[in-house]
Amino acid sequence: MLVWQDMINGSERKDIILHGALAIAGIHLKDHRYWLFGRRDSNGRREYERELAEMLKHLNNVVSINTWVPFNEAWGQFDAKRICNEVAEQDPTRLIDHASGWSDQKVGHYHSRHIYFTKVRFRSKAAKKRILALTEFGGYSLPVEDHMFDPNKVFGYKKFQDTDRYQEAVERLYREEILPAIDRGLAVLVYTQLSDVEDEINGFLTYDRKVMKMDVNRMQTINALLNQAFDSQQRQSSEVGD
Repeated sequence: MLVWQDMINGSERKDIILHGALAIAGIHLKDHRYWLFGRRDSNGRREYERELAEMLKHLNNVVSINTWVPFNEAWGQFDAKRICNEVAEQDPTRLIDHASGWSDQKVGHYHSRHIYFTKVRFRSKAAKKRILALTEFGGYSLPVEDHMFDPNKVFGYKKFQDTDRYQEAVERLYREEILPAIDRGLAVLVYTQLSDVEDEINGFLTYDRKVMKMDVNRMQTINALLNQAFDSQQRQSSEVGD
């Protein structure tokens, strides 16, 4: 299993939805404007960098880690270009997703997007200089009685009450939006998410890991189609390179 290791982030602001809305519109604010990202406190920024360096050193020998993620969805993001360069200097062996999902500063190895409320659409040019990565998508929720951490908290990006409709929607998402995106250069997929957590009911598995909400055979068929699409894209890229 390959692991993308996030750095823990703090923020003085709670209205980070602004950055998500701007990202949907294709607008990515420069993160030297600390107040827009909840990072006015210079002591907090220094503490972040100290702890980031400690994390990189502490986890350096964990061979499953293939990507470092300094910032996620603009939470306390600041100076990501410089931070990205410093992470690369400390560990030149791994990839870097410098600002996962939102507020891209056009550095690192990934053009990283989180897409939930709109259609999954990419332009081919986005894959020319960096790895085109859909690092969060899906998030469809299906509550299963007696298998939730808290029945009063049911969060998901699209909610279903019927198993058949839920499974059909997941399959349709992959067939109609993800597979065409691979033809345009999409190289990374991270579905939200493997299992339910405390207040998010958008996993393929329930919180207690006892109920599989997504049909296994259906998911295997989808994975086979994804592998075929990725293989085809790789062959095309090799032919262009030759």
